[in-house]
Amino acid sequence: MNERDKISQRSGEHREMAESSREEQLSLLQTITMEVAAASDLSSALEVVLRRTCEKTGWALGQAWVPNKGKTHLDCGPVWFCGKTDLEGFRAASEASHFLPGTGLPGRVWKSKRPAWIEDVTVDGNFPRNKAAAKVGLKAAVGIPILSGDEVLAVIEFFVQEARTEDERLVKVITAIAAQLDLVMERKRAEEKLSSTNEILHSILSSMGDGVIVADEQGNFLVFNPAAERMFGRGATQTASSEWSHQYGLYLPDRVTPFPPDQLPLTRSIRGEGVNNVEIFVRHEKAPNGLWTRVNGRPLRGSDGKVSGGVIVCRDITEVKKEEFFLFDQSRVLEMIAANASLSEVLTSLVLLMEGQADGLRCSILLLNRDGKHVRHGAAPNLPEAYVKAVDGAPIGPRNGSCGTAMYLRKPVVVKDVLTDPLWADYRKLAEICGLRACWSTPILSPQGDVLGSFAMYREETRGPYPEELRLTQIATHIAGIAIERQRAQEMLREREARINLAAESADLAFWVIYPGQNTAWMSDKGRAIYGFDSNQALTRDLICSRVHSDERAAVHAAFDHACASLGIFESEHRLVLPYGKTRWVIVRGRCLQDEHGDLLELIGVTIDVSAQKQSELQLQIQREEMSHLNRVALMGEMTASVAHELNQPLTAIANNASAARRFLERGNIDPALLQQLLQDMVADSQRAGEVIRGIRALVQKDKNIARSVLNLNAVIADTLRLVSSDIVLRESVVTTEMDQHLPPVEAAPVQIQQVLLNLIMNALDAVEALPPAERRIIVSTRSLNGEAAEVSVRDFGSGLPKDRPDKVFDHFFSTKQTGMGMGLTIVRSIIETHGGKITAENAPDRGARFVFHLPAVRSDSKSEAA
Repeated sequence: MNERDKISQRSGEHREMAESSREEQLSLLQTITMEVAAASDLSSALEVVLRRTCEKTGWALGQAWVPNKGKTHLDCGPVWFCGKTDLEGFRAASEASHFLPGTGLPGRVWKSKRPAWIEDVTVDGNFPRNKAAAKVGLKAAVGIPILSGDEVLAVIEFFVQEARTEDERLVKVITAIAAQLDLVMERKRAEEKLSSTNEILHSILSSMGDGVIVADEQGNFLVFNPAAERMFGRGATQTASSEWSHQYGLYLPDRVTPFPPDQLPLTRSIRGEGVNNVEIFVRHEKAPNGLWTRVNGRPLRGSDGKVSGGVIVCRDITEVKKEEFFLFDQSRVLEMIAANASLSEVLTSLVLLMEGQADGLRCSILLLNRDGKHVRHGAAPNLPEAYVKAVDGAPIGPRNGSCGTAMYLRKPVVVKDVLTDPLWADYRKLAEICGLRACWSTPILSPQGDVLGSFAMYREETRGPYPEELRLTQIATHIAGIAIERQRAQEMLREREARINLAAESADLAFWVIYPGQNTAWMSDKGRAIYGFDSNQALTRDLICSRVHSDERAAVHAAFDHACASLGIFESEHRLVLPYGKTRWVIVRGRCLQDEHGDLLELIGVTIDVSAQKQSELQLQIQREEMSHLNRVALMGEMTASVAHELNQPLTAIANNASAARRFLERGNIDPALLQQLLQDMVADSQRAGEVIRGIRALVQKDKNIARSVLNLNAVIADTLRLVSSDIVLRESVVTTEMDQHLPPVEAAPVQIQQVLLNLIMNALDAVEALPPAERRIIVSTRSLNGEAAEVSVRDFGSGLPKDRPDKVFDHFFSTKQTGMGMGLTIVRSIIETHGGKITAENAPDRGARFVFHLPAVRSDSKSEAA
């Protein structure tokens, strides 16, 4: 065999050895991977790696190092000896060692996170156990980190009893084994974590008070925790979602209609909807009275975002709903009180409400009589009639049953057995007949501490009250106290009203109270009669004020508001217009009352009907005017007789002289001197008659040189309206004014201008007298004519003026009134023209007449002189 053949032979041997070694290393990797996968924890997995690696590679010793809890140093962990026991000394030295990062082979690998190879540990400067290794003959060593991400879980080291150079392939194999260990352990940790999570989740679901149900997209139940089973009467079943309502007894809140399957929260969650606070009534054989649950649901989604099922959380809200219904029924009882239902109805409803809160419970309410010594029946709808009659009218006292004693002592009384308790000695047989064994009673007290009655609970078994029954008693006594207090307050109010009405009828006064905060009012019977209100009609401030005459309503409102704002007094004299058209004059006086905070509480007052007094005043005024007219007529008669006497003599003399002159002419013998004398006598007598007439005219004619002054016609009109106010009221008419505040002043005689206005206003009142009271209107207005003159208009809504010639009303002796003399307007025109003015009369466009007169504005020099 030549040299080439030898070399070829040795190369083949090396390849076979290398291939054999590679196969062994792959087999080692597969074996360790499978065994590590079956390991229960990291320590067991490390033992597998150490044992198999030593067995397959022939290395003498394998050890593992694990970081302590604080991760400050490495402690010695599992070990494997390859069939040799003389290495115990080195093992003991290892167990006694603790390596910091970078110290020794384990510390060096821990710090670098990379494999490390030592050819001979006995001569290595960073191997603290070199003496122990030398004693047992250990030489070469390799350290491999076991990593999880960037964290070192452990360091494994292997030793052999001969010095060796680094075997890269072996290092790679062991590193791969370590990496596989990391993967396996990571999966182990994930499985353990999942198992722990599942256990925690199972524990949570089992201990939860809320029901949790999970279903897949086909409606198959995946989770149905114990709370859900208790709530719905059974656990998960293989039932189609369309049958869930029937299977589990699910109803709408009306407690009658089965819940629509397609609207069930779990069904909607599976469809991908979010469900919030859906209330379901549940009734099944294990809960025959039913229970309430509030459900929230969400869809379950996979990693791809698609809906894979649904989950719902169900909370039992039976107690919440029971309390909700209880509060609603309490509100209903309170509404009955507010609506003034009878006390018997209110107390009966209250007793039935309390009895409905517990099975076998019977209740009663007794009222304390006004004498404070006896009880009266209030309400006991489910107690025997014989018992109710026996108790009604019974006295209260220290040994008078539960109720009588509770009222007497003013504190709760609990009798657990009425057949043995001495408090029931007088009622024991009756209680036994009626099947009553226990009774506890609580007094009903007013806010001031006065006893109003008692509330009692009865049981057919011997026992005391439960905490829930004590709570019900507290609620019942509170509501019953409100009802009884309100009823007593209403009785006192009715008695007060009766006394007030009696006093009002005696004094002929009407009492009233207005409550501004509630916009309500009270009024005595006399007041309702004065204002024209029915006895049962609800009153408000606005309704009362609506009776005030429209012309005075604004002033009354203003006075009322001022009184309320200032918390002062209110007083007004005005007219009332009743629904059937009658007008009344009243005087109203009121005073504001304040609460403890100084805020307005109510306005109380009286109304006095002064219509008769007003009528008497008006009649007296009319009589005075009639007397004045009669005086003027008498004076005119005397004046007429005097005028006739004065004129009779000269007129007779003239007539006689004229007759004598005629006779002389008829005879033909005319004496010129005598004729002249006769004519002179006639002239003298005629002059004498003229002087008489001039004297009379001077007596009745106004002095043209009468003193004048600068006048504001608005003020003159106001004064004139005050003069005729009684006529306006008597005739049930309304005079409104429209004054121009920039009206120029005029120079005139005040009395004469007032005479003009009096005549025009009185004529207007006569013109509207035939109309209904609501239409009797007169408008007096003023306006400035460019500052050069002042215009005054008096407009009525009567029948108007003659259509052919309205201005003939100013003619002498023309009148549209049956009793008129036809001189008033003639005098008016004379006065206006005397003052340099002008007066006209016309028919208004719609109806009625309008008289307008102008007076020239005062000149500037006149103003200066007046100043």
